[in-house]
Amino acid sequence: MNSATLGRFAIGLPSLLWLLGSVGPAFGQNTPNRDPHGPRDVQSYIHSLMSDERITDLKPDRVVAALMLPEDAIVADLGSGPGVFTVPLAKALRRGIVYAVDVEPQQLDALRQRLIEEDLHNVVPVLASFSTPHLPPARLNLVLLVDTYHHIEDRIEYFRRLRAVLRPGGRIAIIELKAGEPTNGPPVEASLPEGLRQEELQAAGFSLLRAFDIHEHHDFELWVPSVSF
Repeated sequence: MNSATLGRFAIGLPSLLWLLGSVGPAFGQNTPNRDPHGPRDVQSYIHSLMSDERITDLKPDRVVAALMLPEDAIVADLGSGPGVFTVPLAKALRRGIVYAVDVEPQQLDALRQRLIEEDLHNVVPVLASFSTPHLPPARLNLVLLVDTYHHIEDRIEYFRRLRAVLRPGGRIAIIELKAGEPTNGPPVEASLPEGLRQEELQAAGFSLLRAFDIHEHHDFELWVPSVSF
């Protein structure tokens, strides 16, 4: 290599390193959380969502069993994150489909890696918009939301539209922090005032079907579209 080539290389290398450094975060894991209600550091957030303590608290296997879904059910895990509930649902619904829905791409990237490791092929990751989960109409047996309800803006209107994705007999399952309860999931400040969730869901056209007493820090409820709405 002659001196002229070395000179050009010496000038070009710093420019290349600067370019890689400037575009890297846009494609890497340091971009801020798209969810304005979630922590800014997505990777730390994913780690906390997958903690053994939180999974023990949420009891995903017991929840899936309590839902009594047919093996060919079509369900959505709305606010799936890295798949704490998506993976158990997919394993239980071997002939079904699980839509894993989240607004944050890094959450879905973490989920995709788990799906590969678990060799699961019945999960469809969906990058949601804030106003809609982009789910097919009149197809779903169940929509599950775990520690997600309080993240949703304009919840009454959102759930009015969500009715359209349920097939006849479809249900919505909500697991949400009890008012004022400490937890391994969202901060206490994220819990809604007592009775607000029920008031909003009724205004959106849903009726409470059943409440389960499984969790210490969370409410676990099943809701169905109101006949009179």
